[in-house]
Amino acid sequence: MSDTAQHLPRVISWKSGAFLGLTTIVGAFTTLGFMIGLVGAWAVIAIWSISMGIAATQAFLYAEMATMFPETAGGVAAYAHEGFRRYTVFVGPIVSWGYWLAYSLVQAVVALIFGSVVQAQWFPTQTWGVDVLSVHIGLPHILGAAALISVYLLNVFGIRPAARVTTIGMILFTVLVAVMVVLPFLTGDWSVDRVTWHLDDWKLGVVLLYLAGWTTYAVEGPSLFAPEYRDPGTDTPRAIRACALVMLAIFAIVPFAATGTIGDEAIAANPSGYAVDVMNKIWSGSGSLVIAVLAVGLWVTLIGTSAQAGRALLGISRSDLTIKQLSPLNKFGMPGRALTMDLTVNLLILFFVGNTVAIVAASNFGYILCCGLACYAYVLLRRDRPDWPRPFRLSKSWKAVALVLGTIDLIIAFFGVTHPSLAGYGGAKEVAISLALIGVCIPLFLIRRLWQDRDHAFVWREATPALPSDKQHLADEYADQDEFTSRGDTAVRTGLTD
Repeated sequence: MSDTAQHLPRVISWKSGAFLGLTTIVGAFTTLGFMIGLVGAWAVIAIWSISMGIAATQAFLYAEMATMFPETAGGVAAYAHEGFRRYTVFVGPIVSWGYWLAYSLVQAVVALIFGSVVQAQWFPTQTWGVDVLSVHIGLPHILGAAALISVYLLNVFGIRPAARVTTIGMILFTVLVAVMVVLPFLTGDWSVDRVTWHLDDWKLGVVLLYLAGWTTYAVEGPSLFAPEYRDPGTDTPRAIRACALVMLAIFAIVPFAATGTIGDEAIAANPSGYAVDVMNKIWSGSGSLVIAVLAVGLWVTLIGTSAQAGRALLGISRSDLTIKQLSPLNKFGMPGRALTMDLTVNLLILFFVGNTVAIVAASNFGYILCCGLACYAYVLLRRDRPDWPRPFRLSKSWKAVALVLGTIDLIIAFFGVTHPSLAGYGGAKEVAISLALIGVCIPLFLIRRLWQDRDHAFVWREATPALPSDKQHLADEYADQDEFTSRGDTAVRTGLTD
């Protein structure tokens, strides 16, 4: 039903995809600080290492599914839909919408942090503001809006400029992190006595796993660019593996080094800017440099999340799960309409919603739910489409791994969304917001299926092919993949498999 004649251009390498996916490592300075102040560095290291272990393991499942559908936009949510649509069409819109919300709504929060950092460092006297619908709008909001618009303009004109800028920004940010974690050990400012553990409630631990999930599970982010890799069969797994290794190292080492340098009380007092305190202690006078690099890192995060959210929204529309107006690409081969909608939503949140952090925490429910159901979809795809070409194929034992991971994800998602007060970021209101945000997808899905696609009969389940319907197209895509070419003479079957 969708117009898929337009294809995203295959112009980026796995390295570019990895750098775009790594933009979420800025979470080391926007989320870790809050948690260290709450439960101590040892507990944070344990929680984030567990979360990264889950994320990295399930990312291999997503890598296999990405090579099954190299032309499909939408990432993990699209793979979940492919696995479940044979049984019900309603899983697709729910997981896809939740997936997009996670990549989209965080932009408003990051933009506001960016504006606050810049205003505090370079415009400290500009404290003017106006109250609009109970939200105090000041210079940080204006600067945040400028950042959102700038990354929109960068993304809408092509992926290669965005990838180049992101690569440079992430290299600068990684250098800062490396200096921050190495110098304290060389200068003698680090002490293990400052690294503490004061997590005594397992329920709080599960909620913190839920909060960490947005950042750590985003290791699958490179899969969103599968239709744009030069060789998706090898580039997608390589990009995901690179992201997993770098993120695991950063999320384990940063809290260890930072807390051992200044202590968890100092980090709790400045949870978003503790990097400045660490650097000032080990390198006097470096505060301005750290702020500048942190601001660049936040801006680059917006580039990556905007690009990912736009492709997630494109995938939803092209899978016939929301209104078809978001399907076309612009003349630069980019999802211009999807990026425009994403920008509009975030500008509205930035200026008119007060508790943006609580909304993002609420939107995380849809994201982890999507990841869990995608693990189950992996098992369904292995059972229902065993002969489908998979240039990257895991062993049969991974089906059991997928079932375990999917169950863990669902437990974390439902427990985290129903116990927000344990971490101090909300209550029943945030639970209602989570359900309301997810629920928006259903009327949009019905508009698409019952009105815009009214020439086609509505079905509750969709027939799925046993093999791709266009052998020549896949032969071109996987020309270098022996696994596919060995099946080149296999007849294509359509309809439901046995």
